[in-house]
Amino acid sequence: MSNTPVTEIITLTSNDAMKTTSNFQEAVGLLRQTNFEGLQRMYWGDRVQQPGIRQWFINWDPRPQGSEWTTATKVQIKEKLEAVVDSPPTRRVVAFNPFPPTKCFAAPFTEVIISTVKPETNLKEFDKIVDASLEVCHDFEGCYGTAWGYVVDAQGSNEVVLLVGWESPEHHVAFMKTEPAMLTTAPYVEGVETSTVFYVQAQDASE
Repeated sequence: MSNTPVTEIITLTSNDAMKTTSNFQEAVGLLRQTNFEGLQRMYWGDRVQQPGIRQWFINWDPRPQGSEWTTATKVQIKEKLEAVVDSPPTRRVVAFNPFPPTKCFAAPFTEVIISTVKPETNLKEFDKIVDASLEVCHDFEGCYGTAWGYVVDAQGSNEVVLLVGWESPEHHVAFMKTEPAMLTTAPYVEGVETSTVFYVQAQDASE
């Protein structure tokens, strides 16, 4: 899996220092300056419905392994992040298809769906269900693009992450009222135990 392009998704539960200090921006800058082989574009944004939760998306092609990523820079980044969160950051590494999921982050709003797949769900069949549920988005007005993938090396149950780029939440709501959306969403919901859904207004942090 070390040669697979992936997106690292870091979830940060913010404290007041997230907005009153530059620690987060400094952490992003430290990673950007490392010039790690494989480091691609980065994006970040607060959840629209939960502004106290910040999401940091890092595209790797491939992701650094072992000692390459165990450096003084990692320690510095960790210290910067610990200063702006109330609890330890949550990390997920996702093998998105397509990669990189650029169109999703180029949209004004990025819908993020994180689901835990039921243990009894047939993954080959579930793959087709996910593809079908996203395919119907592509021709709908206001959809910029989609991507999805499983969390790599997930502990316990399989997790899947879906991304959809939208012009606005209203476009998403309108889409969900269409017959194709309802027909393809029902099998997806049947195949998962739980889902977390949120919007992010992603900012490009690559430059």
